[in-house]
Amino acid sequence: MGLLVGVAIGGAGGSPAAQPQVVSTVTVTSGPAATVTVTATPADAAPATAEAGDSSVATEPETEVFVMPDLVGMNLQYAQDTLQSLGSYLMDQEDATTLDRFQVLDSNWQVCRQDPLPGEEVPVETIVTLWSVKLDEVCP
Repeated sequence: MGLLVGVAIGGAGGSPAAQPQVVSTVTVTSGPAATVTVTATPADAAPATAEAGDSSVATEPETEVFVMPDLVGMNLQYAQDTLQSLGSYLMDQEDATTLDRFQVLDSNWQVCRQDPLPGEEVPVETIVTLWSVKLDEVCP
């Protein structure tokens, strides 16, 4: 039984879009002959250049952004609903006093301060922080 294993490394002429290839061929010489050819591009090979108008090259998706609304003075629940309607779901809620209370029923709180500030263009991946107090309290 004979076994032949070969590895060839080559490039395709002077074409700027050509990438080096590694070709492995395995041939079994006894019994029914089998040939397996695997073609792979090395990880350190330069990427192919895209021709003008070539839609096969993937581009980076644009980051989705929204304009931060003015949420100060708004009911905390309504402020959260407003952010979510703009595609922003990453929020941090803080007690605007020094008491470190949790906002269990958001509709009983009002927003005193926000970060980012109103009018800023904000990526949807940004954590929005809302500082609030209970409805019957005054913002510090």
